[in-house]
Amino acid sequence: MRATALRITSPAGEVSTAELDGSLVTIGRPAPEHAPDISLGPDHQRWVSRVHCTLDSRDGVWMVADNASTNGTLLRKGDDTRHLDAPRRIQHGDMILILGEMSADAEPLYWELTFLDPHTTRRAPHGVPAPGPAAGLSLRYDWVAAIAYRCEAGAETPITGLRPQGHQLLRYMTGRSQAGGAVACDHRELITALWGEPEEWRQHRSYTRSDLATVVLATRRSIEPVPSTPRILETVTGIGYRLHVFPQGPAP
Repeated sequence: MRATALRITSPAGEVSTAELDGSLVTIGRPAPEHAPDISLGPDHQRWVSRVHCTLDSRDGVWMVADNASTNGTLLRKGDDTRHLDAPRRIQHGDMILILGEMSADAEPLYWELTFLDPHTTRRAPHGVPAPGPAAGLSLRYDWVAAIAYRCEAGAETPITGLRPQGHQLLRYMTGRSQAGGAVACDHRELITALWGEPEEWRQHRSYTRSDLATVVLATRRSIEPVPSTPRILETVTGIGYRLHVFPQGPAP
């Protein structure tokens, strides 16, 4: 009898297979003090979290959950790809996407983990209703294409010129917004999202609010109509920053 498995394709196109035995499976980046069940590496740019996501079989139903990863986990079902903001069922042919690399011209390259279960039927794709227009100015982030859009009055404008850390900042903050609207993150949270925990920093290097502000200012130059008076990525005095996120339609 064939086993349930993941077919793993690296950003470089290398393919391997990992069988699943029904117990909890951790997926992530190996570190000196920790090795997940399924290691995604090498990851020189550190886009993958140490325990990025998990797979678990519950009463015969496989579920995938993001583990509060910095750069988020995507689940593709047929033609629909969604950011995981809660545990979801995964079925034969579904694909987990985890950002593995970002090219010099900000093209995202993903780890593709295809779920193979010989005991279930492939799920047919379903259309997703488009979300309604958001009030005011907001930002929508396409997690698959790594493209940000400025949204206003029902119109979308693609944003160009974002640096890799700008993408990382927006990916993290939009991922913290469950269904759109304003999401606020404090300074320490965003510093960790961009540079990792202090023990991961290079020797004699530390990151401060000043480093974070440099990334925020560069990001505002790309996403704001008037960077000097930000309306999308706002400062929350003494706390951190607030991002206005375009509402997302319901998951299928």
